[in-house]
Amino acid sequence: MIKIVSFDIGGTLLKNEDLGSQNQYGLKELTKLLNLPYENVRDAYKDVFQKTKGSFNELISKFCNKLGIESNKTIIDFFHNKFFIESKKQVILSEDVSLIKNLKSNGYKVILFSNSCCLLNNDTINEVLDYVDNIFYSYDIGYTKDDEESYKYIEKVMNVKPNEILHIGDTLKSDYYMPKKHGWNVLYYGNSDEADVKSIEFLIDLIDILKI
Repeated sequence: MIKIVSFDIGGTLLKNEDLGSQNQYGLKELTKLLNLPYENVRDAYKDVFQKTKGSFNELISKFCNKLGIESNKTIIDFFHNKFFIESKKQVILSEDVSLIKNLKSNGYKVILFSNSCCLLNNDTINEVLDYVDNIFYSYDIGYTKDDEESYKYIEKVMNVKPNEILHIGDTLKSDYYMPKKHGWNVLYYGNSDEADVKSIEFLIDLIDILKI
């Protein structure tokens, strides 16, 4: 029986105001700028920006050291825009706030689980803080959704079994396949061509799925 509903934050609860715009500050774009293998950039980004805390300059320095490159204006500008400009464009829809209130009124606990950076402006999520039971940021717990330890940590804190949690998010690997691998119930927020993926187009569809 599902006792907890878990939401990813960026791209799920928080959406960019211009939904049709291309993500200029994703890892694939950064890879092009650095002219390095995507896997190397991805791993360095996760290990530094998503698993640790620090000032902007400290995290930039750690990131560059991990990749064996020198910091430069291109890198600094990229991360400045990503963390301080683009994050301000994110909004949470009123219907999503209403959904969380509905879940709470029907006896579900609600948590937020995000691979995030401590530099991101998370003020927008304050709209739902009074209605959630806990927030798990990767930089706080030291593990991302790709790490088995993150699931065990949340289960222990929330005192539930894996099959008592339903997670919803917009990234197939970290929000669907990884939590599913660790025994969580999952829903992909978006459209997928993969037949085995259970997905929803709108978060409000949870009402019908949970029959509340």
